Amino acid sequence: MDTPQEPSGARIVPLFPRPSTAAPAPTPSRPASPVDDDAVDRLLDVSAIDDPLPGEHDGVAHVRTVQLAVSSGAFYPHIATEDVPAAAARLGLSAIEVMLQTRGEYEPAFIGTLGANARAAGVEIYSVHTMSHLHPLLDAYPRRAAEGRAIFQQGIEAAAALGAKVLVWHGPRRDQVASEEGWERFLALTRELAAACGEAGVTLALENVSRGALAQVRNVVNLATRLNELGSPKEIGFVFDPFQAAEAGANPFMMLAAMGNRIVNVHISDYREHEPAARHLPPGDGDLPWSALVRAVAGSGYSGPMMIEGALGSDDTVLTRVREHLNPLIRSVFPFAPDARRHEEEDAVRIQSALPAGVRTGIALFNQRRFFEQHEEIEHEWHAERGPVRRLYQGILQIGVGFYHALNGNQRGAVLLLTGGIEKTSAFTPHALGIDTGRLVAEAQRCLDEIVALGPERLDEFDTSLIPTIVLDED
Repeated sequence: MDTPQEPSGARIVPLFPRPSTAAPAPTPSRPASPVDDDAVDRLLDVSAIDDPLPGEHDGVAHVRTVQLAVSSGAFYPHIATEDVPAAAARLGLSAIEVMLQTRGEYEPAFIGTLGANARAAGVEIYSVHTMSHLHPLLDAYPRRAAEGRAIFQQGIEAAAALGAKVLVWHGPRRDQVASEEGWERFLALTRELAAACGEAGVTLALENVSRGALAQVRNVVNLATRLNELGSPKEIGFVFDPFQAAEAGANPFMMLAAMGNRIVNVHISDYREHEPAARHLPPGDGDLPWSALVRAVAGSGYSGPMMIEGALGSDDTVLTRVREHLNPLIRSVFPFAPDARRHEEEDAVRIQSALPAGVRTGIALFNQRRFFEQHEEIEHEWHAERGPVRRLYQGILQIGVGFYHALNGNQRGAVLLLTGGIEKTSAFTPHALGIDTGRLVAEAQRCLDEIVALGPERLDEFDTSLIPTIVLDED
């Protein structure tokens, strides 16, 4: 594949921007400002998401479907690993990831029992997850590293015996690859493991864990530039985990883009920005933007299962809640199987005309004059969308942030953002995705003209009643 070039630090932005304590106090008649103007400008100046990274969509002809599956870690420690296939089947799940929890679970006898249980339950073992502390492959003590390598080989053999497609590896700790020498040792080891996996008919999959070598987007980019040296797509790929990205302070959408078309597994659990100790929540119970994430995963070309890692409990209550949250999002991405009814024009039009949930929420916030919040909602969908309509999303959020600037006394910011937003939105007039874009552009332009005429000194005279409401066709 064509590998992505490393972005500069300015192109990597956090999913959850931290509020600034330096924001000026707003006037009583205007909404409170959660961050300063410079923070908003930085958020809107992200060049890396304007276009796909090279290689991001090689060989991807259409958006593909994804399905929910479960990691045995979601049942840990209440259900033993060998009993997870039956538990998954009772919940109506047909694919699982097996997380090997102990040294004994690598043994052939245990793997034989696990495989028999999976066959009896009618459940596919899609992937096997190694336990990192059992194989310290870059440890300074040679015997510990050698014994860890032997255990890892057992993991490869276990995956092959179970018919798994993927073997998940966290890779080394950050401190082990901090130097150039450490990074090169990591690459040499990865090449060796990828070859061993390839010989067994399994794909080695490196995950972007928050404490590991691939915690940051730049780390994944650095590896991606060397990926062809390390193995073929059948030998090595990536595991995308948006929770781990958020926990590391990395932008999940940028992480996904950096992995390009080499994603072979996806882990899903939720993250709460203000409660970081509550790790691996069930999807939908935290702050991650699942509507945009599901669309971004599908748009990457990945068509395998999304493995739920959040704790599911002892009955179907939590899984039912997860399904109710995610299944409509999955169906909205692609409402039928990838190859079914492909040539029916009506379905193609219907897919193109769907307004993503995050954009719909952002529009509601815009109409409530909560302009910074609307920016955050629509920005997720802007990250996720790879088609031309992403410029419409960007246009709407820039118009909103333009009004945010106007209401907080920043005439220059208001003019810049409104000008850019109106220009982008104008390309989609008079209507797009059920939005009356013609009306929005006309009314926003009237506001811009007045803001320009008032200048910085008289901005407080701006007639806020002129600020438009975004009208949807169903309104």
